[in-house]
Amino acid sequence: MKQATISLLALLMTVTASASDETPPPVDPRRDAVHERHVRNGRVDPAAPVQASGEITIAAPPDKVWSVLSDVGNWPSIRSDIHDVEGGRKAAPDAVFVWSTAGVRLTSKFGVVEPGRLLTWSTSVPGLVMAHEYRFEPDGTGGTRIVCRESMWAPVAAPQIDDDELRSRIRSWLEGIKAFAERR
Repeated sequence: MKQATISLLALLMTVTASASDETPPPVDPRRDAVHERHVRNGRVDPAAPVQASGEITIAAPPDKVWSVLSDVGNWPSIRSDIHDVEGGRKAAPDAVFVWSTAGVRLTSKFGVVEPGRLLTWSTSVPGLVMAHEYRFEPDGTGGTRIVCRESMWAPVAAPQIDDDELRSRIRSWLEGIKAFAERR
């Protein structure tokens, strides 16, 4: 992990430290606007300063791959740095769930939920708003091609998490989804 990323996580931990484990962490006020304008319409925020995308092909049908990602209870098995996932286990529009990574509690909210085809959600803590878009397409051989796009608005984090760093994080998500779906 880059030193800048560690610094960012320390900063976000400070911002969210006041939230107890039993209450959802606060969200950035900008999250609702991004969620309504973009995430609920199946896309990321095109005006966000940090943007990245990635894709991968998985040897499993789209419905199966979609179900792996849409069940947030699977996320700790997809990425080892994710834990404490609460709520929203069944993806539904506007369902809220809370999860942790690197000691930071995040609040997310599903947007578009189209089984086997599209899944979007927003993620936020004060000072950070992300939009996530995952598209699932048959690859013609019984497998799935996932195309992921993410956008991030974070005045504090933007100098530390650039497009390349976000692209690297997307890659780790996609590789984790692939490994989990193909061994199921």
